[in-house]
Amino acid sequence: MSTRLEIHGEWFVTLATAAECYHVELRTIEAVFAHGLLGPGERVGDSFAFPERELDRLALVLRWHRHHGFDLEAVLGFLGG
Repeated sequence: MSTRLEIHGEWFVTLATAAECYHVELRTIEAVFAHGLLGPGERVGDSFAFPERELDRLALVLRWHRHHGFDLEAVLGFLGG
């Protein structure tokens, strides 16, 4: 599996790669993506990829959820998702 994909001259990361990188279930990454918090996605096979520049935002969401104990839906609401 490739960890990065170049699409339209920009680097993208698949949802599965992000889940593996952050040691979370794929459905968690899919929920964040579905709320539109990872920028515009690109279909890759039967899933999606998002711009690599959004990894910091994903880390923030996961930190608030996992380390500070906020419900994932609450975190998504805080960020406007």
